[in-house]
Amino acid sequence: MPMSSETTKLPFKIKLSYSMGQIGDSLGYNMYFFFFLFFLTDYVGVPPALAGTISLVAILWDAVFDPVVGHISDNMRSKYGRRRPLMIMAALPYSIFAFLIFNSISLGTQATFIYFLIMTILFWSSYKFFVIPYFALGAELTNDFNERTTLRAWSSVGLYVAVMVASALPPYLLALFEKSGMSGQLSWRIIGGIFAVGILLSAFICWHFTRGKEIYKHEEQKNNTMKKSSLVKALAQIVKLKPTKFLAGSVFFWAVASTMAMGGLIYLMKYNLGYGAERQSLYFIINSLVCIVWIVFINKTARHFDKKHVYACFLGIGSLGLLLFSMTGFPSFAILLIFCVVFCLGDSTYWTLYYSMMYDICELDEYVNDSRREGVVTAVMSFSQKLGAACATWITGMLLAFGGYEGAIENQSESAHQMILYVNTLMPGIFGSLAVLAILFYPITKKRFDSMMTALQAKRSHKKYSEEDFKDML
Repeated sequence: MPMSSETTKLPFKIKLSYSMGQIGDSLGYNMYFFFFLFFLTDYVGVPPALAGTISLVAILWDAVFDPVVGHISDNMRSKYGRRRPLMIMAALPYSIFAFLIFNSISLGTQATFIYFLIMTILFWSSYKFFVIPYFALGAELTNDFNERTTLRAWSSVGLYVAVMVASALPPYLLALFEKSGMSGQLSWRIIGGIFAVGILLSAFICWHFTRGKEIYKHEEQKNNTMKKSSLVKALAQIVKLKPTKFLAGSVFFWAVASTMAMGGLIYLMKYNLGYGAERQSLYFIINSLVCIVWIVFINKTARHFDKKHVYACFLGIGSLGLLLFSMTGFPSFAILLIFCVVFCLGDSTYWTLYYSMMYDICELDEYVNDSRREGVVTAVMSFSQKLGAACATWITGMLLAFGGYEGAIENQSESAHQMILYVNTLMPGIFGSLAVLAILFYPITKKRFDSMMTALQAKRSHKKYSEEDFKDML
């Protein structure tokens, strides 16, 4: 039985409910990348190079594990769909380990290293079982070229609501708790517990209110005659697709840029600029609000121009801004806010459009390989993103160590200050430029995609069709 080919417009309720899953994803993800390295160096006492290595190993494990979860998700058969059972089973352990990675222990350097390595591996593994099915679900809610962009725009709003909470709330609560007499370690433990509850609630809301809204129902999944393949074969076929290579490359390079620029901000504001918790929280709130405003503009622009061109243009502006600010520095809070506006244009575009572009590869996979593997397609892009993030955290830790940064002291050396600036600007700018270069070769446009969908429908119905109008995608 062939799967449905109708394009689907989504009601407000589904877009909002789906975006709640993005909040569940992003609370843990951003809490980790904003503060975990800082927590290890400044509150647990782990040397920065060793702290970066913990993140590198754990996130690399997560990245390698991506395709396995995607394959499991694609091949699950349940009356509740392919994605939803994994999402709800993973939500509780994901929230528990989000709490445990911010619990300080004193076991000596070696034992502490092992403890946090194990906790971070478990955190990322449980996170993966939630987030891969969640993102794959988005491709099953609609197959309309522009509606996917709108769905991701809603999700990006959820992302930046979570970014605002994950970035602004911890410094504020940390200062409040420590002022009341709590230790830093206990303060972080409470903060971790608050975020764990938020993850669990938002994940449940998404799971509950999107039930039964997939285009491809479980009856069709059980009866369809599409080809099945092993994980290795599925990965080989998807990676072989022309658009996959260039999108994955761009995703990797911007993941490095974004993780370094955002993760290094806490060091920049605390040590280079001397900002306290209130000013740090204010900046992070403004940062998220700016991103949300940009999302509205990005969504409208991407509906009138090809996603690829909008993506390349706006990431290019963000990358150029990073390179320029590496030369000017941040002599005032106003200059930091200008940096925020410029960088957020690129970063908001990345998180809004790359998922939408990724979804379009799913139909190409069906056309070329007679298979629908949203989970593995999602996993390939997630692997690229996590590999970039892992490299970024490791590079950050190594650069801080090379610059002479010491988490135990309040006044850092001049070389440490300079390295912190470069971690936030120059290095991300270089990687961002590579992300723009990679996407220029991405071949999917709206015109080609629509032509392919016409051919795909004809192929499903065993009718004649032509590849002339989309041969550049093949």
